[in-house]
Amino acid sequence: MSSGQEPIRLPGGNVSPVFRVGDTVRRATGPWTPAVHALLRHLERSGFQGAPRVFGIDGEGRETLSYIDGFVPYAPDIPGEIWSDDALVSAARLVRAYHDAVRSFEPPADAQWRFCPGAPTAGEIVCHNDIAPWNTVYREHLPVSFIDWDFAAPAPAVWDVAYAAWRFVPLYYDGIPGSAAEADPAECARRLKLFCDAYGLDDRTGLLGVIQERQQAMYDTVRIWGEAGVPAFAEMWKTGHAVAPLRDKAFVGAFRQVLESVL
Repeated sequence: MSSGQEPIRLPGGNVSPVFRVGDTVRRATGPWTPAVHALLRHLERSGFQGAPRVFGIDGEGRETLSYIDGFVPYAPDIPGEIWSDDALVSAARLVRAYHDAVRSFEPPADAQWRFCPGAPTAGEIVCHNDIAPWNTVYREHLPVSFIDWDFAAPAPAVWDVAYAAWRFVPLYYDGIPGSAAEADPAECARRLKLFCDAYGLDDRTGLLGVIQERQQAMYDTVRIWGEAGVPAFAEMWKTGHAVAPLRDKAFVGAFRQVLESVL
């Protein structure tokens, strides 16, 4: 672990600023940090390669994690290659590898989690709860690791699958970011099936409903925490960050029959 080096502010970090110091990443902590660190240490012991390693807390009270070399796509710098079928399949398989690794995790008895409004508070695993391209490290345009685990919390596995499908397919009212083309429901359906096949999701009967629940919960989180003045969320609420999830929810509802027809 490097020390004595000038911190470099990394892109992203909408909720909490992230700094690179040598081969480490430093981030602010919260009441949930001990539980998240227990989770990450379990993943390291289990051999899961798609998450950072925990080094502890630094002298300024920030968590210290391993820096994962690669590219994290943030708007507007999102290469079109991350929307390839190969990247989509890799993302789904990485989600499944995480779920397989986390099933044997037993959270500490005093674990505190950062539950979002409208989200489940129990389930068969601890979900990441924010698996999306902007929380994914890519190498050669393929996902290799998930980052930003602050919202990890117990939930049904399908809650993670629904969010990841929403963001990686993606099921966006406005279509793929960076593309001038409008959203194509038939193409979304094809890619959604590809994601589910790669993950190995056997029961897909309620998936679209969970996706819409997840989209609503995203809106509710930004609204409730934004109106309460929670740092970062207040700015997101003020700048209209919550509008997109409701538009995406409407898109899924409008084309539900098309999406279900291939699942």
